[in-house]
Amino acid sequence: MDLDPTAISTLSDRDLVLQFESIGDNCELGLVQRLAGAEPLGLLRFAGTPLPALLLAMAARFEGIDDPAHIRIHEESGEYMVKLTKYDFYYHAHVKVGDMTPEAIHQQQCRTVGFLAKKLIGDLETPSKILVFRQNERLSAGDLVDLRIALSAYGPGVLLWVREACPGHPAGTVDVADDRLMIGYVRRLAAREYVPDLDLESWLTVLRRAFALSALSGAAREEAARAAWRQLGRTELRFGFEGNAAPSLGYGWSGPEPGYQWSVGERSLITVRNPGDAGEYWLEMEVIPYLALPWVPHQRLDVRIDGTLVHSFDPLPRGTVGCVVPGRLIAGQETIDIILDHPDAASPMLVSDGGDDRRLAVCFVRMALMCTASG
Repeated sequence: MDLDPTAISTLSDRDLVLQFESIGDNCELGLVQRLAGAEPLGLLRFAGTPLPALLLAMAARFEGIDDPAHIRIHEESGEYMVKLTKYDFYYHAHVKVGDMTPEAIHQQQCRTVGFLAKKLIGDLETPSKILVFRQNERLSAGDLVDLRIALSAYGPGVLLWVREACPGHPAGTVDVADDRLMIGYVRRLAAREYVPDLDLESWLTVLRRAFALSALSGAAREEAARAAWRQLGRTELRFGFEGNAAPSLGYGWSGPEPGYQWSVGERSLITVRNPGDAGEYWLEMEVIPYLALPWVPHQRLDVRIDGTLVHSFDPLPRGTVGCVVPGRLIAGQETIDIILDHPDAASPMLVSDGGDDRRLAVCFVRMALMCTASG
């Protein structure tokens, strides 16, 4: 559906949710679509889809998913469940025990699974919908990169990664990482044990804002996102080829790579814009430390601002980390120099027989500085 961005605000909830397709990891988006009055066909709409299984299926182009030997029917809590054992997908058959025989359900699924798999492949290759992924467990930076690589092998699809609201990311907001990735924040993700307990209002707000952003050109989309960040008191940088971090990087950085960038040597400099006056700030980073057991078992990362040690991550975990920054270190400055010390940097060529001679320390995916307390 081609719409002028000004018409999106009046789009019905039903028409809105039809612009999105779930690629995992459970049926929360599918239930949002149902509550909005839409019932689109989708292989993964109501499926439990663990990310490793999804990546395996995508790499194989879902080959053999409709093999009758890999389609299992079993009872659970008075209804039938379908298990696609080739890739460890599972979903409700929406048939109560006694309404149909397992054999009849199996025959039905053998006919529909192949059709839905082909439809999904077509939708990935010629995307007309925004693809949605959500996961209760923390999604690591490496996992997100793997998912994006898998999607790019099919076509130029746009991914909306839905997360739970957190400090600096209020419910209903949508961040634009680049032309192919948006991150939306709902008030809460539904618990695995009871997915119907979802927050419909914040889901619809996220979907509407994501759809509105997707209708803009790349430059206009990024400017809209920056305007939203300024309103929230946040400066956000994305690393990699399509990110916006390059002008902010000083010494101690390697070149951009797909979705990330390595800090190298023992110290790096990054300069960020002051997000606004505040008594306290929150610095958040999405990182992957370089490890090479047994020689490099961990990485330490020290954060310094205005000559002051703000926090030492020792050891630095993989994923999203954050620390409080006192307002006095930033007050009155238009830009802030952040010094990152990483004394455990090492060269893969020396410690793991790799061919990379860079002294790798920490891989950065995202960094954000946010106002958390008024000045």
